[in-house]
Amino acid sequence: MAKQNYDSVTAAKLMHAFVPISRLNKGETGKIIDEVKEDGIRIIVKNNIPECVMMSVEEYDKFVALSARTVKIEQTKEEEERRKAFIRRIRQNVPPPIPASSDRKKVMDEIGPLSIDEEAVSALRRLG
Repeated sequence: MAKQNYDSVTAAKLMHAFVPISRLNKGETGKIIDEVKEDGIRIIVKNNIPECVMMSVEEYDKFVALSARTVKIEQTKEEEERRKAFIRRIRQNVPPPIPASSDRKKVMDEIGPLSIDEEAVSALRRLG
C-alpha cells in the first residue's frame, strides 16, 4: 500500500468548514459569520451537497485578485517564430526518458554525453 500524505490538521479544519443549511434556517447566521471571520471559509451544505461558500471580504478580494492574474501574450509572427524555435532548441536537448526496468548506467552509456544549450538554460532561468 502506498504511503499517503495526510495532514490531520488540514483535514479537521476542512471538516469543520462544512455548515448544514439548517444552522442558517435556525437563525445562526451571525454565529456563522463570526466563525468565518475567525477561522476562514465555510461551505454551506444542503442535503449533504455543497451549495455555496461563505468567506470574508478580505478572502474574496484575494480570490478576485488571483483570478485577474491571467497572462495575455500578444505576439507578432516574428516573436511567435522565435518562441517556437526556442522550444525546439530546448526539446532537442532533453534526453529521452530512461525505461524503469533498465539499468541506469547501461542506458546512460547508450545515450552518451549530453550537450547542453547554455543560452536556452540561461533564458529559462530568467523566465523562472
